[in-house]
Amino acid sequence: MPDLYQIIERPLITEKALTLSGQNQYGFVVHKDANKHQIKEAVETLFTQPDGKPLTVATVNTINLKPKVKRFRAFGRVSVGKAGGIKKAFVTLVAGQTIQIYEGV
Repeated sequence: MPDLYQIIERPLITEKALTLSGQNQYGFVVHKDANKHQIKEAVETLFTQPDGKPLTVATVNTINLKPKVKRFRAFGRVSVGKAGGIKKAFVTLVAGQTIQIYEGV
């Protein structure tokens, strides 16, 4: 069971995630064993609104990305390995609330 501070690994900063932030949806890379209830609790406790009030999460959507197969040559042979997969969570906040982590990016 991951700790509250280990659930959210980092914010997801991509073009799609920045576009969704205008619709009160924010993306995060989360721990692989975290479920939606734990993600909701972590976002509500770790982040606050700009005026200091706590956040209210409306919905949480998660997706597991499979690891990619990588091939490389070493000493005349082809080796195969895998790059680790990640779990993404898209959190929708109640209307009128924002997370300051995305401001100015």
